[in-house]
Amino acid sequence: MRAVLDRRGFLRAGAAGAAVGATASVGGLVATTASAAPSGTTDATTAGSTTVAPTADGDQLVVEETDTEIRVDNGPVQITVSKVRASRLVGLFFNGRDLLNGGRGNFDMNNSREGDPLPLPPQQNSFEVRRGDDFADIVFRYSPTDGGPFWLERHHIIRAGEPGIHLATVFQHPPELHGFRSAQHRYVFYLDPELFTHVSVEDDPIGDAWRADAARQPTPAELTAAPVVMDATHDLEGVGSAYARRYYTKYDWATYMKDHVVHGFYGATHGIWAVTPNLEAFSGGPVRQDLLLHQTTSRPVLLVEPHATHYGSPPVVVAAGETWEKTYGPYFVYFSEGDNPAKARAAAMRYAHPDVHAEFYDRVALPGWTPWSERATVGGIVRVPGERTMHGAVAVLSDNGVDFQDSASGYNYWADLDPGGHFSIDDVRPGTYRLTVYKSGLWGEYVQDDVEVTAGRRLELGQLDWTPRANGQTVFQIGTPNRTSVEFRRGEEFRQWGTSRFFPEDFPDGVVYTVGQSTADDWNYIQFQSVDGVEQEPWRILFDLDEAPRVGAVATLTVALAAWSMDTARDIPPYPNNLTIRVNGEPLVWTFQPDDTRGATYRSGCGGRTFRREFTFDAGLLRPSGNEIVLRLNEGTPPEVGTSTAYDAIRLELA
Repeated sequence: MRAVLDRRGFLRAGAAGAAVGATASVGGLVATTASAAPSGTTDATTAGSTTVAPTADGDQLVVEETDTEIRVDNGPVQITVSKVRASRLVGLFFNGRDLLNGGRGNFDMNNSREGDPLPLPPQQNSFEVRRGDDFADIVFRYSPTDGGPFWLERHHIIRAGEPGIHLATVFQHPPELHGFRSAQHRYVFYLDPELFTHVSVEDDPIGDAWRADAARQPTPAELTAAPVVMDATHDLEGVGSAYARRYYTKYDWATYMKDHVVHGFYGATHGIWAVTPNLEAFSGGPVRQDLLLHQTTSRPVLLVEPHATHYGSPPVVVAAGETWEKTYGPYFVYFSEGDNPAKARAAAMRYAHPDVHAEFYDRVALPGWTPWSERATVGGIVRVPGERTMHGAVAVLSDNGVDFQDSASGYNYWADLDPGGHFSIDDVRPGTYRLTVYKSGLWGEYVQDDVEVTAGRRLELGQLDWTPRANGQTVFQIGTPNRTSVEFRRGEEFRQWGTSRFFPEDFPDGVVYTVGQSTADDWNYIQFQSVDGVEQEPWRILFDLDEAPRVGAVATLTVALAAWSMDTARDIPPYPNNLTIRVNGEPLVWTFQPDDTRGATYRSGCGGRTFRREFTFDAGLLRPSGNEIVLRLNEGTPPEVGTSTAYDAIRLELA
């Protein structure tokens, strides 16, 4: 192969003797020229050659391409990306130390076709190396397929002198292609198990603090020897592991995304840290939980996972005839050296603000990237009658017309409110959004659709008056509406596998909650349909009224679920499932579709995708004393159906 330099900074390659602009196959890929380049790019290198480009800061960026690999050396970091195993990271060195030791880094995803297939364009997967003044961007482009009917770009970006790499993915679905759904896409590092032995993840904002004591991970050999009790879950008893817990599951190392910015692996000499201050493309908004890292039977795994459905966030669903484009990232992965993990984490945290790489990402100018100068700030003040402080409230911009926890197709942003109710959401892309405000202790949310954000301007929404949901005088309330079940029995302990094993001893007579006598400790944080194959009794709420309801009064029973979940890791049966509520014997049935049933509770969660429903009925059904509400999971469903649920709060009102 001979190399041809494109003056716009993109790699083009042709077979020996071919005209400039011709293409040549490399491992099923084609080296191509893009039609445009961002300002500030310089010449690129092509197969069989090496370029050494000094930057303005005096750092050097060496790019070398062979027939099978692309190598980039920025000084402290050297990466090798395979062209044969397209876009796979097969070499990663930091200050001379191999961080993979036979492992790899790769993008992966889980997609499927939606609807009937439509004709696809001719397949021509391609790659290029894009050169800027101080960076190299290794880009692999993929043509639409039956299961992935979109144009796809995968980027490894390396900057001269910087102790890390940047990762990004770009999707483009034109309207002429058939539809699809995407349940997951992410970047996965499979690391050296001898080098990376400990993890660093902040504790959840709720529940027990335990992660610092469990930082040392079990070894791959220990997990191999330990019995598997569930998907990615092992019983370490008897294997001699130094891990602080008996059961090891990757789901214990999930976290809430709202304030999360850094997680990593470290050992005696080195660390690797995912730094994600810009979560605009992460699906599910601030209430989403998801996986970060874990040990396996072969290697430690570090994840950068902007989209997944583990805890109930929805898939991306794009229909035929729909135009959809989305850019995920760039996300920074930082490498550290030394034997002080606190110092290494603090060094990673220096990159944990969007401003750190703002100018750089503007120059990289990925397809679909909005420069910071074209972004906007959205502000306002929220007033709630009788609420003395708005501390703890959150304002969210998400997909227009969609519950913010279901936002997956577009971009989302959020910010805390100050005690006076003011909020300011920065760095918002132009577009049309839904604004949602939620606060622990308040029923419902403030919702405003059609919020138009204009490039480069501040949008001031002014005073927003929020009246929380209310349907009369409260008879009783169990729990606090906070999107979790953390305040109930065992709720503080939620990040662990198999808490159903505690239930028979904690509640030998089942859950019976007597209003006015019982406390939160008398209500388990999860209702299990069965425990060890034994069907559980329905839960009961007993209550009296001060007096008989007046004639014509209306009762409203509001049930807020923190999660509706499968009972364990298995395929979801293709049948509706239900929560059947009986008020003094009269049934109120809440039906869920299979796609509503995710894995939050068995994945060490006390919440996931939330649900809320108001049931209204004639208050004449109630009597002055001896009232009973019964809650049963999956009454009358096929035996294959098995679920569990976490209650957020339950309220009965009379009007």
